Amino acid sequence: MNFRRWWMLVAGLAACLFTMVATAATASPREVLVLGGTGKVGARIVRQLVAGGNRVTVFARAGSDHHRIADLPVQYAIGDLTQAADIAAALHARTYNIVISAVRVQDNDPHFFERFMQPLASNAHATGVQQLIHHSAVGAGANLAKFAGRGWEKNPGLVERLKDQGIAEDILRASGVPYTIIRNAGIYPDSAPATGTAELTEDDTALTSMTRADVARLTMQCVGNPACLGKTFHIRDPSLPWRPPQPDQDRE
Repeated sequence: MNFRRWWMLVAGLAACLFTMVATAATASPREVLVLGGTGKVGARIVRQLVAGGNRVTVFARAGSDHHRIADLPVQYAIGDLTQAADIAAALHARTYNIVISAVRVQDNDPHFFERFMQPLASNAHATGVQQLIHHSAVGAGANLAKFAGRGWEKNPGLVERLKDQGIAEDILRASGVPYTIIRNAGIYPDSAPATGTAELTEDDTALTSMTRADVARLTMQCVGNPACLGKTFHIRDPSLPWRPPQPDQDRE
C-alpha cells in the first residue's frame, strides 16, 4: 500500500469516527414534560415517548391515579395546573426540550385553558423550550364559525369550552414559543384500536372522529419535527363513522 492510499484510508476512518460521534450527540435523549400524562390520551403519548428513548417527566396532581403509566421509568412533577406557581416550578426544575399538553378541563371551569396556558407558555418561553405541542379541539375560537349549524350549542357548556380553547391557542401563538397545535374531535372509546388511516391536516374545516391510539401516534410524528412548528392541525380519519363529542371525553 503506497502512502497516498494509506493516507486516504486513515482520513476515511477518521471521517467515519467523526460521523459516529456527531450522530450520537445529536441522537441524545430529549427531555419531555407531559401535562395530562396520566390520562387516556396522555398515557399513550408517554408510553411512546419512553419507547423512543426520551426522558419523560409527567406533571400530575398529588394523589392522582398513575395506573396507566405505573410501569414506566418516568419522573413526576407534582402540582396543580390551576396554580401558576406550580407550573413555573415544574418548568424551571429541569431543562425541557419539548412540552406536551394533553389535559382536560378541571372542575368544569369555563376559563381553565386560558388560566393554565398563560403561565405555561410564558415559562416555556423563559426556559427555552424548543416545542410546545398543545392538544386543542376542533371548533376552538374562531374555528367554531366553520361548523355553524351542527347544533353544538345544544351541548351544555361546549361552546364556552371551545371559546376558552381558542383563547388558549391565541396565547400560545403570541408567546414566542415554537408551537404545534393539534385539534381533536369525536374521540372513540379508549378500547378502539388505531385505524392507521388518521392523518394531520391544515384544512381547518376537517371534522371526523378518531381513536386515542391514532391521536398519540400523530402526536409522536410532530415531536421534534420542524415541519410541525407554527402549525395548527386537525386530525382527519375518513375511515370512522362520526361520533359526536362526549362530555369531558376529548383528552381524558
